[in-house]
Amino acid sequence: MTGTPSAPRPAPGWIAPAVVALALGGLAWQQWQARVALDALGTAAAANQKVLDEMYAEVTRLRIEQSAGTKGPQALLDKLKVYAPLLNNSRITEPDYQSARKEMEAILRAFATLGTDAWKPVSDRLDKCTPEVEYDEIKWLLEATARIDRDAAKKLVQEVLLGRKFPSPRLRWFAAELLTRIDQTLAQNLLRQILLTESSRGVDPARIAQYGGGIPDKAALSATGFNNFVQWYLRTGDPRMDEVLQQVIARTEHDAITVQDCVKALGARKVAAAVPQIEKLYLNPPNQQENPIFLNYCLEALAEIQGKECKPFLEAALAKSPHEAITRRIQDLLHRIDTGQLDAKKVEQK
Repeated sequence: MTGTPSAPRPAPGWIAPAVVALALGGLAWQQWQARVALDALGTAAAANQKVLDEMYAEVTRLRIEQSAGTKGPQALLDKLKVYAPLLNNSRITEPDYQSARKEMEAILRAFATLGTDAWKPVSDRLDKCTPEVEYDEIKWLLEATARIDRDAAKKLVQEVLLGRKFPSPRLRWFAAELLTRIDQTLAQNLLRQILLTESSRGVDPARIAQYGGGIPDKAALSATGFNNFVQWYLRTGDPRMDEVLQQVIARTEHDAITVQDCVKALGARKVAAAVPQIEKLYLNPPNQQENPIFLNYCLEALAEIQGKECKPFLEAALAKSPHEAITRRIQDLLHRIDTGQLDAKKVEQK
């Protein structure tokens, strides 16, 4: 007697998930292999690029030496001395400027190939320079030191920024920019120190004594243009910036433009804690001079920080406005509040 055929057994329930897991695992393995290969290619490309850059810099150095008629650092120093003033000459045409800028970059690149062997010749040349006569050359020699030995350059540039070497306000501002590029944290600390110990009136001996290391040369102090330190400080992104800016605007020794730049920054950064100080500055401006530009910056900063919540202060200020330009600015801000353009309270940045 022939039996009826039995139905096929169903596949166990774990097989389908296992197949999916194996497929996903295989895909992950392929992706990992591809990433490893890509990383290896990137590393090889970077190594190749470094070799090419070094070869290019070496060829550049040989070209400069040939054109200068001398070899080594002296050839580069001679060329740097020629091109430095051209890059600060307002009469030079744009094509000539770009040509000189390109040649200066080649000189700096060539200095980098010499490395620490070039440090002493550059240092010796710097020792012979004075800010009054060789400002442009000093500037580019400092750039060269950063290409030659970054750690040693940081120490040198720090002394320039603090006004203890090559005393010159312009060189201090240049040093601020250069140091921000090569050591941002150090630039933050030093520019913070400058803002808290100096002003357009000079140095506060009691405050600077807390930092040690001596005081700036008198020739390095900024009777005018001290606000440039504020601008370079803002570029450092110091995490203590809000606190420092508030300390600056609270001190009566600072000139109006320095305070004004700090007020603008506090408004842009939406620092709510600064509102009482800015209101006080509007009511009692530096030197009791009702400068419409300064007062309008105070009003705009309050509007940026508070939004519509500054309306009562603006209305009170409008009633006592001392100048037509201020009246127009207050009316514009009130209009923006009434039309909803300033209806949201800003969030203070941390």
